[in-house]
Amino acid sequence: MNKSKFLTVIFSFLPGVGHFYLGWMERGLQFLITFFLCIYLLDLTGLSLFGLLLPIIWFYSLFDALQIYDHKSETPANVILRGWFFEKQRWVGFGLIAVGLLAVFYRVAVPWIYYYFPNFSLRDFSTILVAVLFVVGGIRLAFGKELTPDEQAEKKVVLTGQESGEEH
Repeated sequence: MNKSKFLTVIFSFLPGVGHFYLGWMERGLQFLITFFLCIYLLDLTGLSLFGLLLPIIWFYSLFDALQIYDHKSETPANVILRGWFFEKQRWVGFGLIAVGLLAVFYRVAVPWIYYYFPNFSLRDFSTILVAVLFVVGGIRLAFGKELTPDEQAEKKVVLTGQESGEEH
């Protein structure tokens, strides 16, 4: 079935819909959910980070749909997040915990703090919070266990279920 490049671009103005048009349902659903989840989290937490992610998701979705169209693949490839989600499950969990804590902080704690401390500056607190996160992340990366190339290859074999010399 021939698909129109023009319609692919038009449908891609809403992330994921261009993928639906091309038959890549799971991938399109991932883009659509990610886009609207960022909008929801932006509203829920007030963190501008989620607002910054919106154009990145939008452009990536548009250009990904165009790449799929240009390759004219009849069978959808692996979806983006399925393997990544399970490979990085612990970090996804930490991310969900962090977003939940930030939502509680911005919706519950900040109004309470403003009520009792009217001179409190949320901008100062945000700067301190981001700085602490950078320091903790830097310590984790600098002093965490470093994998040797053999351990990295072994971890990849376990995650994919394939041996490096085996062809499929």
